[in-house]
Amino acid sequence: MQNVYRWIWIPSALAILGMTLLFASQPAAIPVPGVMKHYTASDRSISIDHPSNWKPHLRSLHAVETEIDFRPARNVFMDINVNLQGSLMVDMLKSVDTENARIASMAPGSEAVTPHELSPNAHVHGAQAAHLKNLVTEFPGFEDEETAKTQIGGREALATSCRWTSPGLFGSRPMAGRRVTLLSGDHQVSIVYGCPKEMEKAILPVFDQMLKSLETDVQGGGQ
Repeated sequence: MQNVYRWIWIPSALAILGMTLLFASQPAAIPVPGVMKHYTASDRSISIDHPSNWKPHLRSLHAVETEIDFRPARNVFMDINVNLQGSLMVDMLKSVDTENARIASMAPGSEAVTPHELSPNAHVHGAQAAHLKNLVTEFPGFEDEETAKTQIGGREALATSCRWTSPGLFGSRPMAGRRVTLLSGDHQVSIVYGCPKEMEKAILPVFDQMLKSLETDVQGGGQ
């Protein structure tokens, strides 16, 4: 009888393992976007248009930091973070740049040795890249591609296409996305969005459309 149980259990276990491997290897279903809907965060730090079936999730910390994310499917996401920390860092960098320029101007031939100043947003954009590369569990193999200047809500922004892999139980999956930074008043705005590479042509244009509608320091509230 024990041998009979073994003959039943072993094929069943192999069948379950095979189905698990099959489903794990299948690409996730593309989350079809609904009609666009306007959303404004309760603290009025962000407003954005989004597909009505891609629900926003809001986290806020005493007006110091606000984060909104959209996660309509596995490995499909957009994270928007608004915080004061980036603004403080920019102020420090401006002080350092001013002091470096003052010291350089005292040397003979100062015009030649004065370092080229990065814009405050360029500093922030570089810090964002370093942060994402350090998140080796969430963004393994993170690499930047092309960077371009753009306008978001009437403010200058930097946008960089990027690549990484999504870790999984049965192997990693190539991911495609973008990262964006801008400065709004006293706040730094950091945006990261992405999806599996096989969804890139269908999903990234939707996120791009959402990005174009983004406004910060909104005067009116409501949804």
